[in-house]
Amino acid sequence: MTASTDAETDLFTDIPEHAGIDGYEPSFVEVDGLRTRYYDVGRGDPLVLIHGNNWSGSSSANSWSKTFEYLSEEFRVLAVDRIGCGLTDNPDDPSEFRYQSDIDHIIGFVEALELDSFHLSGWSRGGGLATRVAVEIPDLVDSLIICNSATLGPAAGDGMHRRNIIFEMDEFGLQKTDPEWMEYFYSHYSHEKTYITDLRCRTAAYMERREKARETARIMDDQGEMEHWQASLDEHMNETHQRIKAGVLDMPVLYVFGRDDPTVPPVMALAAFDMIGQENADIRMKIFNRCGHMIFLEYPEEFSQTVTEFITHWHS
Repeated sequence: MTASTDAETDLFTDIPEHAGIDGYEPSFVEVDGLRTRYYDVGRGDPLVLIHGNNWSGSSSANSWSKTFEYLSEEFRVLAVDRIGCGLTDNPDDPSEFRYQSDIDHIIGFVEALELDSFHLSGWSRGGGLATRVAVEIPDLVDSLIICNSATLGPAAGDGMHRRNIIFEMDEFGLQKTDPEWMEYFYSHYSHEKTYITDLRCRTAAYMERREKARETARIMDDQGEMEHWQASLDEHMNETHQRIKAGVLDMPVLYVFGRDDPTVPPVMALAAFDMIGQENADIRMKIFNRCGHMIFLEYPEEFSQTVTEFITHWHS
């Protein structure tokens, strides 16, 4: 991390190099040559957690930290920083900032940990990725939990007017490397806000200031790779929908939804439920009222209980 002033340096002195949060220390593993950060908490059947958001330093497995205490009572919780996110290495070449790299990295991660099978959960952009992985290797995925995913879609409703307020931060001159930006971000995505602490915001800003994250931003923004990545995502989501309609997604599926999410209209969540349910009788939905995009941070104990009871019901 490069800090331009002593004041900036002092702002992050209590944050460990590995950027662990809530008292948890992450581990690292090589996945196809990429140093990959992940949390490994608890014992039991493996439960792999995939975070959301775009390629960036602050997009990381830290998102799930409030659930570790509860989920680890029944599972070996494996929350991973996606490729190019958090403290996981970037792809070797800018042209590899594509959705296929996301898919390959998650599959490579479970192979590196030698998991014979596992439960899989993804949130937001990670919800689309988890579903894409599940239709790629369905025989290895024991159950799938999807959380508020506009990426998975399918397109339904007009949520743009709900999203506009999120990006007002651009008008305030805030940068993602500022803790204030992170506080604004979390606040506008959430209904229940007690999890938004100074330390969480500073940790996220610290991760954005790492040189690896700055490189990610340069590639995606300055070099225009975001457009190519989005095109690759759209292609893979179309293929995912086709495989779902063909009945490939045959494991038990749970869709957990925050009713007040500013990015995923309820009609979109129901459309995803309906699409999967056409071929899969073992899909369920849990809706949290007065809950935004960050279900597992806003209601971590209830979220964890919901996931645990769902998996236990189908795999006891």
